[in-house]
Amino acid sequence: MNLIQHPTVEKAGFKVVCNHCGGLSIKMMDPTKLAPTATIHCGRCDAVRGTLADLHDLARQAKDVFEF
Repeated sequence: MNLIQHPTVEKAGFKVVCNHCGGLSIKMMDPTKLAPTATIHCGRCDAVRGTLADLHDLARQAKDVFEF
């Protein structure tokens, strides 16, 4: 089996840790007034980390303890 022949797909969703700077903070306007498709940016470097809907999905999946 040749792994190069099988394309990998990056899992879509909210990035807890920023891929660009490693930051954990986020910034957004008032989340109660944003559309689910609104993008959420890194609070440190302003890179896009996902959408509000992605963040909501992550919150729904949460268990008692969040592990990185």
